[in-house]
Amino acid sequence: MSRTRSANGRSSVYRDSSGIWHGWVSMGRDEKGKPVRRHVRGRTRAVVSERVADLERERASSAGLAAAHRRPTPREGPPRRQTLGEWLDEWLVLVKRSRKPRTFTTYDALIRTHCQQLRSVKLHEVTVRHIDDLLHHVATTVSPTTAGNLHRTLRSAFTVAVRRGLVSTNPCRYATVPRVAHVEVEPLSVAEVHRLLSIAAGERNAARWAVALALGLRQGEALALQWSDIDLENGTLAVRRQLQRHPWEHGCVESEPRHPPAECPQRHSGGLRFDDTKSGAGRRVLALPPQMVPQLLDHRRAQAAERLAVGSAWEDHDLVFPRPGGGPADPRNDHRVWKRLLARAEIREARLHDARHTAATILLAQGVDGRVVMSLMGWSQAVLLTRYQHVMDTMRVEAAAKVGTAIWGD
Repeated sequence: MSRTRSANGRSSVYRDSSGIWHGWVSMGRDEKGKPVRRHVRGRTRAVVSERVADLERERASSAGLAAAHRRPTPREGPPRRQTLGEWLDEWLVLVKRSRKPRTFTTYDALIRTHCQQLRSVKLHEVTVRHIDDLLHHVATTVSPTTAGNLHRTLRSAFTVAVRRGLVSTNPCRYATVPRVAHVEVEPLSVAEVHRLLSIAAGERNAARWAVALALGLRQGEALALQWSDIDLENGTLAVRRQLQRHPWEHGCVESEPRHPPAECPQRHSGGLRFDDTKSGAGRRVLALPPQMVPQLLDHRRAQAAERLAVGSAWEDHDLVFPRPGGGPADPRNDHRVWKRLLARAEIREARLHDARHTAATILLAQGVDGRVVMSLMGWSQAVLLTRYQHVMDTMRVEAAAKVGTAIWGD
C-alpha cells in the first residue's frame, strides 16, 4: 500500500495494495473534542480526488462548524444543545423559503404527525436506533410507504444539520428503511380508453380527457394549460406550469390561534395558484396527435360561445379547461368528473393519475424508445420506467421473435 502521510487536519489520498484509491478528509471535531474524519474510495485517483474536493467544499460551507465546537469561556458556561424538535422547526422554515408549498406541507405533516416522541431528544444524541424504531413504528401502524417518505424527509433535515456542523454524521444514512411492496401499474386498456372518450364527448371540456389519456399530462399541468401554450397550426402543446392548491396561512395577531389557518378571517397566501412544473423535465413541448387538433378546435369554439354568454363576468385567464365563468378549475371537481365518467362507461375503479400511466403504457406498447417516453412524460429519473416492466418485457419478447424470424425465417 502506497500512502503519503498528511499534516494534521489535511486531506489525504492514497492507493492500497489491491489498487483501490482512498481519501480521508478531516471534518472538524465532535462534541467530545475528538477529530471527525470522512472516508471515500474509488477505482481511480481522479474519482477519489473529486469526492475529497466535494467533502472539503462541504466542510468550508459549514458556517456553524467553528462556533459549534468552540470552547466556551467560564463566564459563558457550557453551550445549550439544540433538540431534534427545535432543529426540525428551524429546518422547515428553510424548506418553506426554498421549496414549493406542497413540498413544505408534506414535510410539515410528516414531522408533526410522526416525530413527536423524538422532539425532546438532543439533536446530537439521535442515533440510528432511534430512527430505526421510529420507521418501524410508522411502517406497522400506518404504512411502509409513509415510513419511506418520513425517512427521506428526516435524511434531508440531517444532511443540512451535518453541513452546518450541528452533528457530525447523519443517522438516517444507516437506518433500515421498511420495504415497500411493489405495486403493478394498472392502466386502462385501449378499448376502455375508446369507451371513456366516447362517453366524455358529450361533456363540457370533453377534450380535457383526450389530453389526459393521449398526452399523459398531470392533473395540475392540464388544468394550467393556456391557449397560448397550444399551436394548432403546427400541432404542438407546451407544458410550462401547473395549477396547485397552496395551504392557507394565519393572518391574525394571536400567537397561538385556536382556529386552523383555513378558517382564519385574515388568512392569506393560500388557494389555487399557478406554479412552475414539478421538475425541470416537466417543462416540455409535445406533438399533438393529428386526430386531437379538430377536437381542440371544436372545444375552443364551444368555449368562445360560453364566454359570449357569460359576458363581462368572464374571468379571462386564457385557460383551456376552466371552470364555468373562466376561472381555474378546482382539482377536486375535476376528479369528481373523472369518477363519474368511469361509472358511466362501466369501467373499473381507477385513479385520475392512472390516465397518465395509460398514456405511458400505450407509448411503450407502440415501441417508442424509453428515453423518448421519459421526455414526453416529463420524467427526470429513468427509474420511473421500471414501473412499466411488464410492457418492456413484452417488447423484448417481440423483438427477440423478430430477430429470430429475420435470421432463421418462420
